[in-house]
Amino acid sequence: MKLKHIADTLLDEASPPARLQEALNAFVKLCTEISGVVPDRSFDAWAGDSLLKDGVAISPEAAAHCVHDTQRSVVFVRAAFAAIKAAQKRFANGPIDILYAGCGPFATILLPLLGRFNPDELTVHLLDIHQRSLDSVALIVKHCGLQTHRISYLQDDACNYQHPSNPHVVIAETMQKSLEQEPQFAVTANLAPQLQARGIFIPQKVEVALCLAKLDDETAAFRRGDTLDPNALVEAGNRYPLATVLCLTPEDAQRLKQQASQTDNDFLELSPVNVTIPATAHLDDFDAVLFTRIQAFEQHRLLDYEAEITLPLRCNELMPLHTEDRYRISLQIGRYPKFSVTRIRDD
Repeated sequence: MKLKHIADTLLDEASPPARLQEALNAFVKLCTEISGVVPDRSFDAWAGDSLLKDGVAISPEAAAHCVHDTQRSVVFVRAAFAAIKAAQKRFANGPIDILYAGCGPFATILLPLLGRFNPDELTVHLLDIHQRSLDSVALIVKHCGLQTHRISYLQDDACNYQHPSNPHVVIAETMQKSLEQEPQFAVTANLAPQLQARGIFIPQKVEVALCLAKLDDETAAFRRGDTLDPNALVEAGNRYPLATVLCLTPEDAQRLKQQASQTDNDFLELSPVNVTIPATAHLDDFDAVLFTRIQAFEQHRLLDYEAEITLPLRCNELMPLHTEDRYRISLQIGRYPKFSVTRIRDD
């Protein structure tokens, strides 16, 4: 399957899931044969990862494996295409300047789209901490006959990188569920302020919500292929939303970081959210769970269970649940980003 056919399939809203997965498998096969980078979950502790001061940059092999997260890849590819088209309408006087941070070895979100644009329509900057990823993308670009496009390859840390101009579009998808481990927050806080006025940042919003949920029941339903509608679960009394513990947008990321406080263990801690466990029948049946929802661009979204990065994360620090217990919850950013939970005691 050629790159153009792969892009056509991914962008076609009528493509069934099996067809989308087939297209992504073909994309991985093409990229692997050209570059030699073989997708791998890389469960060996930190194998090939780069440990940054703002989070973990996963290895090229692990980044390549993310392509197999079908809905995640499809949503972000469609979001990028829609964003570029929107940027062309907003900025009609010249090429659209795109910065793709954490592009990985296959530049999955952007590479399939390049053939849909003339070389003079875009200026593309691919940024990654791993030179091997950049070398891989360069090989694929050349093999696919895309070298006439204006593409630069930048080896740097996206958490600190300063672009020489203000891009019209920034793509930065460097996250795990609940923003744990990877430096999505730090990348957003650094790059979003560098956008052109009225520029577009992908993703537009990442929201992490704390709920009480019957996680074992939901997981079993998910594995059966059942539809899990959060609103229906709430209406049925099988899920209780408690609080949005973080809403990360490009407009607010830098401000949130500036307002963060230093912790004893050398992390920065964002302003906390206080949560009280409600009086709920059969409280023992519930778990405290973090859910991640992502708006990549406009209508292109990832909701509960739709991708690996929107799978629930059990919040064990709140367990066992007790009515009226109070907690302070905040995202800690630093070497290993994660949510910190502290019990608020009456004394």
